[in-house]
Amino acid sequence: MQFVRAVGIAGIVVATVLASPVVPARENGAPARALGMADAVRAMSMGTSGLYFNPAGMAQVMSYAIDVGYGYKAWVAGHNIHLSFVDSKTNPDVAGGAGYTYSYANKNGIKTQTHDLRFAIGSQFRRGSIQFCYGGGFRYMKVQQDATGNNYDLSKWAPTMDLGVLLGFNDLFYIGIASQNIISMPTAKGPKPQDRYRFAPRSVGVGVGLSYSVLHLGVDMDIDLESKGKNKATISPMVGLEITLAQTIAIRAGYIFDRVGNLYHTQHRISAGLGYVSKYVGIDLGYSHDVTHVTDWMIESSIRVFLP
Repeated sequence: MQFVRAVGIAGIVVATVLASPVVPARENGAPARALGMADAVRAMSMGTSGLYFNPAGMAQVMSYAIDVGYGYKAWVAGHNIHLSFVDSKTNPDVAGGAGYTYSYANKNGIKTQTHDLRFAIGSQFRRGSIQFCYGGGFRYMKVQQDATGNNYDLSKWAPTMDLGVLLGFNDLFYIGIASQNIISMPTAKGPKPQDRYRFAPRSVGVGVGLSYSVLHLGVDMDIDLESKGKNKATISPMVGLEITLAQTIAIRAGYIFDRVGNLYHTQHRISAGLGYVSKYVGIDLGYSHDVTHVTDWMIESSIRVFLP
């Protein structure tokens, strides 16, 4: 009976994911570990990554983690600070998490501030070597933008939601699907099409992952359905790799062909990252640089605390 219920929930979630026209490849506040892997983590979004990429991933492994960090995105002169946590250890059947990101950018006289709150819950079901995870997230965002001819002040908190599923085989191979920002979010309307920036465009993310011993490999595809026009699909593929040495040092690398991160041009971004992970703390640094436009780069750092 439990298996039938799980299959029924899977059908509902997958149908919603595939039917929903739904973030650019890099959300402000998303973890540094993910950036080092070019954000190819939708099939391996364990811990706080699940809040940003696939809420089903929070239930993928048991953990109790707190993540605090700072990031900078050069092409918009944008800073962000974030705090998030995920608990899938207190109750092995239910994973929950929450996060807050404050972002500030001042580019060409356009000042933008965002307050971004996230809440998510997920669960998982195992039958033999098969693991099925599912989850949903709720997001409340406030955007304040001030510039001549391009004013946007959202006086109320705008809600949206995410849905995701994840299927694992033998704790080795994973498939993840996530529908993000299902409810339309605010748009800044400028004089040029490139200035009509959606702060949280609807998108669908699909990824496959391999986790074997010290190696994690992810191959993802982000399908943005709003940034370049209503219901106009824009695909950004990405691949990421993580190798852990001596169970403490993580080396990460990745590549993304990002077609929505900067609406003035596409980006060929190479990512790299380093991490130190112990029983109680993790320190991560991620960096991504467009090889065709030297001014397009970003950095993200974070400290993770693991509670017993």
